[in-house]
Amino acid sequence: MDEDMRASLLSKYYDEVHATMLCYQSHTLGLFPRGKTQHARVRDNVYCASALWCLSMAYRHVGYDKGRTYELEQSAVKCMRGLLFCYMRQAEKVEKFKSTQNWEDALHAKFDYMTGDPVTNDDSWGHLQIDGTSLFLQILAQMTATGVQVVFTLDEVDFVQNLVYYVERAYRIPDFGMWERGSRDNVGKRELHSSSIGMAKAALEAMNGLNLFGESGSSLSVIHVDPDAQYRNCVILNTLLPKESNSKEVDAALLLITGYPAFAIDDANLSKATELRVKKLLEGNSGFKRFMRDGHYTIKEDKRKTFYDAHEVTQFEGIECEYPLFYGYLVLTELCRGHRDKAEGYWKKLEACVVETNGYTIIPRLYYVPEEELAEDETGTLVSIATSKDYNYKMVPFSETVPFLWAQAIYLMAKMLKDNLIDVSDCDPLGLHLPHTARHRGMARHLGFRAPGHDTVIQVALISETTRLQAVLATHGIPTQTQKQVEPIKIRSPADILMKVFSHIGENRKLGLSGRPNRPIGALATSKVYRVFGHTMIFYPTDSMVDFYLSFDGTFLIDVLKTTLQFLNLYWNMNSRPTLCLFLTESRLKGPGFYSFVNFLSLLKQGEVNGIKVRLDRLQALISTSCVENLECSQLDNSLEQKLLSPLRPRSSTARLSVVAATGTEEGNDDVFSLNEDNPSALEQEEVKESEPAFSPSDIKGYSVKELQRALQKEENLLGQAYLLYELMKKGEEYASGVPIREKLEDIYAVAGIRKHWMTLRYVSSILSKVVDCLAPSVTNMLSRGKEVTIGVFGYPEHIISEPLSPKELEEIIFKNCIPYDPIEAVLQQETIIFLGDFISSDYHNAVFDGMLRLRIGWIIQAMKNELSKMQRDQVLHELAPHEVKELVIQVLKDEDENRTPLNKRQLEGALNRVPPDFYSKVYTILDKAQGGISVRGKTIPKLPTVQELSATEKNFAIRVEEFLSNITMPEYRQMVVEMLMVISTIFERNPELQFGDCLNLDDLIQDAFTLRHQDELQQGEEVKTSQEENDKSFAVSDTNYVCHKTNSFYHLRPEGPRGSTSYMAKAAVNRLLKEGVHYDSRTCTIS
Repeated sequence: MDEDMRASLLSKYYDEVHATMLCYQSHTLGLFPRGKTQHARVRDNVYCASALWCLSMAYRHVGYDKGRTYELEQSAVKCMRGLLFCYMRQAEKVEKFKSTQNWEDALHAKFDYMTGDPVTNDDSWGHLQIDGTSLFLQILAQMTATGVQVVFTLDEVDFVQNLVYYVERAYRIPDFGMWERGSRDNVGKRELHSSSIGMAKAALEAMNGLNLFGESGSSLSVIHVDPDAQYRNCVILNTLLPKESNSKEVDAALLLITGYPAFAIDDANLSKATELRVKKLLEGNSGFKRFMRDGHYTIKEDKRKTFYDAHEVTQFEGIECEYPLFYGYLVLTELCRGHRDKAEGYWKKLEACVVETNGYTIIPRLYYVPEEELAEDETGTLVSIATSKDYNYKMVPFSETVPFLWAQAIYLMAKMLKDNLIDVSDCDPLGLHLPHTARHRGMARHLGFRAPGHDTVIQVALISETTRLQAVLATHGIPTQTQKQVEPIKIRSPADILMKVFSHIGENRKLGLSGRPNRPIGALATSKVYRVFGHTMIFYPTDSMVDFYLSFDGTFLIDVLKTTLQFLNLYWNMNSRPTLCLFLTESRLKGPGFYSFVNFLSLLKQGEVNGIKVRLDRLQALISTSCVENLECSQLDNSLEQKLLSPLRPRSSTARLSVVAATGTEEGNDDVFSLNEDNPSALEQEEVKESEPAFSPSDIKGYSVKELQRALQKEENLLGQAYLLYELMKKGEEYASGVPIREKLEDIYAVAGIRKHWMTLRYVSSILSKVVDCLAPSVTNMLSRGKEVTIGVFGYPEHIISEPLSPKELEEIIFKNCIPYDPIEAVLQQETIIFLGDFISSDYHNAVFDGMLRLRIGWIIQAMKNELSKMQRDQVLHELAPHEVKELVIQVLKDEDENRTPLNKRQLEGALNRVPPDFYSKVYTILDKAQGGISVRGKTIPKLPTVQELSATEKNFAIRVEEFLSNITMPEYRQMVVEMLMVISTIFERNPELQFGDCLNLDDLIQDAFTLRHQDELQQGEEVKTSQEENDKSFAVSDTNYVCHKTNSFYHLRPEGPRGSTSYMAKAAVNRLLKEGVHYDSRTCTIS
């Protein structure tokens, strides 16, 4: 195309933009309204700004532009700054939301387009839309990368930094999504949305290391992104896909993260599968449905209501509106990918949907099914005239006087790219559409993310606390350095320095912003080298076990270190290498784990740990290949500056024994476990065994305060002392022998830690209400992977956690649901949660959670107790070291023991709440064929409206089934119920015409199966009980009143075989069908 043709074509675009977009831009803030309202939506305006910016980029390619490049560019800048102005007026909301993540504290997503004032209340509309704010950040970064300056002042830089903090935890924030309605049924319920997480991921990638002042800026105007938050968004996104949310199996919003503008999915196969699924299920003749059963703008929707009534969405099935703008997105996506032929196909589909107004092409907001395509039934309700599911309605475009500017902007950008007026690099200068390896840092970029999964070499530096520890390790061939030897590089705790420095990044007193929230620093962030106010600093990984008994287990800590190496190898997402600093202290190496730790350090020296490449070297030699980040902020308090300069001092052993920065002894306290220069082997100490106290807590409940005080003076057993002190606390006493009780308990805790008395440690930790720091992230790990978590002692009430909670909220739930029934479980459940969170995050272990929707912590602990009993160990669970408990957890989850009895297998599977593949969809089929619903243990799940409002593969239905089964209180009986449901499902699969006419009572069916087995035994003259059954009597008897002890043997039956449990269950189900009289399903009853 020659320059004259280009100029002529651009002139037509310029006129079109003025006629269809710029004429609606407000003269005050530069915002655009939606339709006839005066409401400016964030998304609409960002896309309008993008279209104007792209046209200005097109004018950059011509010689004489008549000043239009600047005009269009400034129109785009004014729009973006208008949004920034509206956002900054809500700075107090950003500050509040960073700590609460409460939807009522969210930024408003629409404003008055002339004044920027709010147009709705905080709680009257779904303002929490992570994708919208993320889109703003992404396009801001794209425009900045081309030299367009949108941000003018450091105040604005600070605010944008806080917007990054606002969206970086998208992986754990349920929001209202792109369509502003939340869940599919539009009842005001928020959900985790894949599209929101994907948009946040793209925004963080775009903003990371970007200088908002461009090449003219200093380090003060650089945006910082937490790499660990970015990793979590990436992992959780891949976990949720190809689904959009719990209620929406598929959503057209996913097209915006599989392609333009986000290109957020690193896994090409997953991206392709997600996109194909959207096209298959949502594409129509006039565009894409937003999602199934979407009632927005349909004839049947009551426009007066913000939210729908329960079950209302069923009436919208088959008449959902179709949106042509998604063809525009697909044109942009395919052109960015270089697939011009595919783009042409979607362009033709888009052109078939346009309308002409005043000589210009307008993209209708949507196409809808008109009233004439529907008919009234006998009640006057509009119903479909469709004769089959494949019926094609005649759809008409939605008519409005003001164009739908979101769609218009997408259309114009797609047309410009198709006509070669702009290049892909003009609309995506940051290269988000390219693989990470092909992206470049670009203008004003200091850092950039890359896709994890490369063959990473992990650099390790060993730092000894003292020269004598250095000498001892040298005798074992382990080279280390001291703090003095690495100067001027400074080694610090992330909690002491890095978290505090980040709390000043983005801090702005004028705006009332505090900077980064007080969140733990992850392993990715602590594996970078930092330049902090002129100092080169390196931080050892965050110690999440500060002041928690897990830190006393050296073997467990070595395992955590190996896990950290594995994590960095799999998920390092930055250029250059990670550098792991291990700060070794004398107290860390004391005890029976000394030589194990030395062996681990030897593996590091050899250059490979479990197949992971490691480079162990002097810290100075590692800096040149490390990832280095500059941290600078305009505000720094004097105390923080002093900490930067002061040497690192280890903390008290009662407060800290960590993975990499274990504690030292109290100053002046030279106990018998201290390191001796002449006797290095003193580091290796035997565990001090201790017997159980002569009494239990129940034995001393009736003691008076004086009796307890006297008993305490005589008691030498640590656990016995703890029992007595706790009883005194419950009686309101604060002192014992003139010393505060809590202080005495802390002393017991410290001594028990040195002696490795795990039951005492757990008991005292519970009394002192100790909480491990990484508890909330561990729960979030499980929730964000589609699980629910319940807290509570087995056999007692449970609390269901279905969305992320703050550490304080988790602490209250755990202690409220555990302390009254079994105090030790308050910390044992925390321990189990940590292990489960680690396993579910690991690529090596996450498969063991298949079939487990609800992780019931108390039930899993019960499974571990049963496993110990089966193993005939002479220890109880509370006495095991944490690393032994962790091994037991994975042993129970993997279930690789082929010698389990059928009863033991049922106890285990029932306790884990694990179900077979496709179990929930099979239950859906049964429910659809049970006219009166399904009941068990007095709880019923009704057929209607369940099958109307939920689909078979929807997660919300699976949750409904788990709630239905929650009344069952014994694991083996729960498993029997699951087996019975699978048997009934098989019967229906082979006989699809059958159905139950009444309520399907599972208790009755299982009782019938038990009775059939008992009759069979009597006929065969068999003994009902075996010695094995006698031993398992406590587990074999069901909690229901329907099962008596005479039918214990049923639990011992293997499922398979002519006399297996499946056979009796099938007979019971068939007998019940015959007894009721065979009912036929007219939908599937055919003659062939």
